[in-house]
Formats: sequence, structure tokens, C-alpha cells
Amino acid sequence: MRALLIYSKELGSSIYVPDTALIEFELVLRARNISSEDIKKALYAVHLILSGYGVRYIKTIDLELLAIHLELMEEYEFTYFDSLIAASALRIDGIISDDRDFDKVEGLTRIPIVKQGI
Repeated sequence: MRALLIYSKELGSSIYVPDTALIEFELVLRARNISSEDIKKALYAVHLILSGYGVRYIKTIDLELLAIHLELMEEYEFTYFDSLIAASALRIDGIISDDRDFDKVEGLTRIPIVKQGI
């Protein structure tokens, strides 16, 4: 939540969570054998936290996005979800992440969570 606090002040209401990130979140919980009921609770909790910071959800998934995701996965050897989220981030003006692999993607702006020198 530290990143939300920092960036909600710096960027105002321009922070978005793409649908692809939420799908990854759900699937990670499922892979850890979390029950559907607990996943629903977790998703609701995420909704409450994000909306409290003015973060909005954005739908990005369509056929074009899936094609871009596959190109990114091949070109940069990204994981399935890193390429999917990178494709979404290209549509929403960037990504807040400490993963420097996203710096490889032409046209994608990465905003680090941990600021250098802090």
C-alpha cells in the first residue's frame, strides 16, 4: 500500500488497475489452493482499498491486446502474465513496478515503487 500512498498523491486520480492484473491476482490465489469464498473476500478487500485511494479499474482485454501480449512474450521472453500486464500498461500510460524487465518494452513507461536514494 506504500506505493498507492506515494503515487495517489503524486499522480492524483490517474492510477488504474487493468483487468489483467486482477486476473493474475485471482489465479495466484487459486494456485495456492485458496477457496473461492476467500478469493471473493480478497477481491472485495482489494476493491475497498483501491477505491479508498481513488484507483480505478480499466478493461483492457480484447483480441488486439492478446496479440500484443503474445508478441511481447516472444520478443522479451516475458512470463505469461508479465507480457499480458505489459500489454495492458501500454494502453494506460505506464506501469508502477520495480520489475526492470518492463524497461525493455518500447513505449512503456515504468514508475518504480521504491524510489532510488530513499
